Amino acid sequence: MRQIDLILTLIGPILTAWLAGLLVWRKLHREFPFFFGYLIASVLVPVVRLAVRNDYLTFFKVVWSTEAAYAVLTLLALHEVFRKVFAAFYEKRWFWLFFPVVVIAISTLAVIYRFGSPPAQASPVISFIISLGMAVNLVQALLFVLFFILVWFNGIGWREYPFGIVMGFAAIAIVIFTVEWARSVFGTKLNVVWSYAHSVAYILAVILWLKTFLQPPEPEPQWRLKITPEQLLEEIRQYSKILGKFRGRAR
Repeated sequence: MRQIDLILTLIGPILTAWLAGLLVWRKLHREFPFFFGYLIASVLVPVVRLAVRNDYLTFFKVVWSTEAAYAVLTLLALHEVFRKVFAAFYEKRWFWLFFPVVVIAISTLAVIYRFGSPPAQASPVISFIISLGMAVNLVQALLFVLFFILVWFNGIGWREYPFGIVMGFAAIAIVIFTVEWARSVFGTKLNVVWSYAHSVAYILAVILWLKTFLQPPEPEPQWRLKITPEQLLEEIRQYSKILGKFRGRAR
């Protein structure tokens, strides 16, 4: 293993251990248990991978099984944040279906796309795990857009813990999407960049999370939406009318 590979492999878990300790110190591991579980996995998995790196078959199995675990933990952490922010919306019986339906729809499209153009020499299981990873990245990006709209409409600060969590996951998705797009355009010239994209994206996410959780918690969290779905929809309509009038004047 090259020195830079070893450094990137270790720096992520070291920063993550610091972040996990910070959550325990602030007693936020109880507030965000799935996100905390994701962090613990992010500390342990690289250590396990390093321990079996000399046995190719075992290393191969460990890498892909842990990638699947990462995808599931990421979705659980995102749903945890989504449910906390939209707690008032869950009074509507149908709303609990919103997040899983979006995830299933995106995952289905990703699987169809991946099996239509599978990676060379990839088994169906590996293709499914790659598809799940694609779906998770899309969910991360879409959730970031949704939360950005909420911040804009309701004046909620990005410094709040749930939004910081989403921003970190969105950073991972954006970096990976950007590198994947650049690789598709410029080809194998960017193979080196692509090989380090996941590690660098994750380190960037951890830095964003540290910046978020180093701040003391708010006495009364401001991020739980207290408006109803109807009120939010009405706000969107009002903004749409204002935007329509502005466009009319511009013409």
